[in-house]
Amino acid sequence: MLQKIVFQDNIYQLSRSIDIVYEGLMLDLSDDYFFDKTVDDLLFFDAAIHKFLKQLESTTQISGYVNILHSIYSCQHRYILLIDIILSGKAAMQNRFASIISKLQGIRTIHSVLQTELVRTVQKCDKSNDSRDIVSSNELSELLNF
Repeated sequence: MLQKIVFQDNIYQLSRSIDIVYEGLMLDLSDDYFFDKTVDDLLFFDAAIHKFLKQLESTTQISGYVNILHSIYSCQHRYILLIDIILSGKAAMQNRFASIISKLQGIRTIHSVLQTELVRTVQKCDKSNDSRDIVSSNELSELLNF
């Protein structure tokens, strides 16, 4: 239970941080103050999502595993949207991002692939959960003959 809470709290915080950077890029921010911080945040978000996914690979039996995967998917989706706004040229400080556009394109490609894998994992887990929840006719008979 503790692991679920820790995962959910950390993923929530990461998602909110992504949202804040996204919203900041919609403002007319001074690149002297915010560009380096924004780049640091972008790289931190990338590393944190990778770390969450790696931790989850080894802990597939924790309570709420599928819910955690859904949360990570949502967080990763927000991150991809953040990168997309920069790649589309619609972000504040756009002229400064030119130096890291190729890096951001690579990060975006990797996260798109990871997101596809995440969807497959969730679908596989959902199918296995469905089969566990089915009560056989023998089990039903036994339950009704108390």
